[in-house]
Amino acid sequence: MKALLTGGTGFIGSHLAELLLDKSAEIFALVRDPHNLKWLKGLKIHLLEGDLLTIPSLPSDIDYVFHVAGLTNSSDVADYYTVNQQGTASLFKSLHDQKILPKKIICLSSIAAVGPSFDGKPVQESDVPQPITPYGKSKLRGETEALKFKEVYPIVILRAPAIFGPRDKDFLQYFKWIKRGALPAIGSKQRYMSLCYVKDLISALYLCSQKELESGEIFNIGNQNPYSYDEFGELAGKAMDKKLKKVRIPIPIGYLVALIADITGRIKKKPSILNLGKFKQMRQRGWIADMKKAKEKLSFQPQYSLQDAIQETLNWYLKHNWL
Repeated sequence: MKALLTGGTGFIGSHLAELLLDKSAEIFALVRDPHNLKWLKGLKIHLLEGDLLTIPSLPSDIDYVFHVAGLTNSSDVADYYTVNQQGTASLFKSLHDQKILPKKIICLSSIAAVGPSFDGKPVQESDVPQPITPYGKSKLRGETEALKFKEVYPIVILRAPAIFGPRDKDFLQYFKWIKRGALPAIGSKQRYMSLCYVKDLISALYLCSQKELESGEIFNIGNQNPYSYDEFGELAGKAMDKKLKKVRIPIPIGYLVALIADITGRIKKKPSILNLGKFKQMRQRGWIADMKKAKEKLSFQPQYSLQDAIQETLNWYLKHNWL
């Protein structure tokens, strides 16, 4: 198997690169800076210098394309569309212009592209998308760019919920709260979310390359059951042997903190983990996705319990002095 990988230096992409190597794949990774490989350093892969908007000459015999590159956090709203929409369009145009005909292209998208769930009803792949943040809107546009080519290439899109695991920095902030003995809660109402451990996600990405699927298929990927923020925090607290005290953050206070972080990020040109877009996502009552389609058509089944996934993530954070 010859695989082209975008986003390989990132959290999810680096895990996928390791899995593909375990499957004896020959990997061609698109990287901006060959001298800053991050988690790819030391791996036996071919480096293609460039980015989604400046794609170099690609091997003509690529079997599979795993497009997992994407921007999840930015101090400039326009950047989301530049990377997630225009970058995806550029990738497909380059494949087409270079007359490369992979067996399948697997694109990683997000539940944010379809929007939150309302009244506790999980969102399905067939639901009309109602994204509420610039990130979600840009991911939806990225899906649209990919699907323009579904008659040319076999394309599969995975919509992931909140992803956590070793190397992730977003959930790290939450773990730091737990380590201090605090269980943060936004507002007075319980909030629920679908989750996916990164190793389950990359298994699903690989599974898509091996299944016969109709071009243009979209799948929600993650745990079958949603969890509340409290449940996740309590399991993390148990893993750290911490007795937790709930810290309620009123929505107006949370909004103010996010606004300040947003403004600071723009001034410093360094995005904050918490910004207005992230806060808007966090204040929703539910980000719950229906996973039945992936189970039926992909035979996808998460291999990690939430407790085991949290423990493995915690162990990695501690080993690398992140926590």
